Amino acid sequence: MMSPVKSDVIIIGGGLVGATLAIGLAQKQILVTVIDKERPENQLLPQTDGRTTAVSYGSQQIFNKLGAWNAMAPYAQPIWEIRVFEAGSPWTVDYDHKDLGPNPMGYIVENRILRQALYDCRNIKHLNWIAPNSVKSADYKDQKVTLVLQDDQIIEAPLVVGAEGRFSQMRAQSSICTKTWDYSEHALVTHLTHEKPHNGTAWEIFLPDGPLAILPMLDHENGKSRSGIVWAKSRKHDWADWTDQELALKIEEHFPFYGKLEVCNQRWSYPLSALTVDSIIDHRMVLVGDAAHVVHPIAGQGVNLGWRDADALVKCLVEAKSLGLDIGSYTVLESYQKERRRDHRAVLLMTDGINKLFNNSSSILHFARNAGFAAVNHIKPLKRFLMKKAMGL
Repeated sequence: MMSPVKSDVIIIGGGLVGATLAIGLAQKQILVTVIDKERPENQLLPQTDGRTTAVSYGSQQIFNKLGAWNAMAPYAQPIWEIRVFEAGSPWTVDYDHKDLGPNPMGYIVENRILRQALYDCRNIKHLNWIAPNSVKSADYKDQKVTLVLQDDQIIEAPLVVGAEGRFSQMRAQSSICTKTWDYSEHALVTHLTHEKPHNGTAWEIFLPDGPLAILPMLDHENGKSRSGIVWAKSRKHDWADWTDQELALKIEEHFPFYGKLEVCNQRWSYPLSALTVDSIIDHRMVLVGDAAHVVHPIAGQGVNLGWRDADALVKCLVEAKSLGLDIGSYTVLESYQKERRRDHRAVLLMTDGINKLFNNSSSILHFARNAGFAAVNHIKPLKRFLMKKAMGL
């Protein structure tokens, strides 16, 4: 039998959140082992994940600390303004970065760029990346966790982190209770080129059959202006029914501000659901990212919430280690849970609430939405508060 490899922390899952956590811990001299089922090179292929991510200003600061932002910055489109409106309503809400200061409200970055930048930060001391591999069995003892991998490697650590996304194996094998609900929607993701410049503006348009987000991207290599779209519709609608030309025309009907549109990338479609847990900790185990929470993409907060998890857990474990505490103890993990609980609940309530509010055709709610738009535009402290939340501050 192989002798066990010892680590301080084992992270299951090396995606956008797991990798961020691993690099943050390793840079603080905490010995980390990452177990990921995917070959890292496969995650960098454009066809693997065509999504763009709205990286909040707060998340950009996290990447800056890790030294990963410099590689992302040349491919990141700053968001200078966010405009929100409902089809058929006279009201819009306009968020302008100048209301808070000189910094952009966030950036639109392709996921493959984020993955590449994090991948390039992996070759550092204190970080052991094992991929492709997965966990065959886990034994949680009083003072440590022993994992046996598919190739019979044995890894021991006082703490395991579940970072494998919404279908987390670590969570499923724990005593943590999960609540999920299906939105009966699927989101189409693709990229467009358009005649008129976007000027760094992100749009959220609430349509009767689902929200449409139009997100500014860096200009195309041929000089054309480019945006990413995320359009959620009922699963009864088959996105394949529309050709690229028909899709572009449908978007132009709702959004005439950029002139003629052309689809310039392949399409991806994702089912939308939400997930919450009764606890993000168990015996010598903690959850981060989509393993701990899944929210509707309506406000672009999902992965930013996960990056805030990673940042908070790094701070928590570094402080515990500096005090000579057992980093996998319940006391240490409970302090992390207390810090993250409010943020998790707030984002889940906000995204679920917005989706329900705009997916209802009631004339009373239509009036309430208009009144809400008017209030946000005219109550400056409320507007600044919402902008700070969107920026992850």
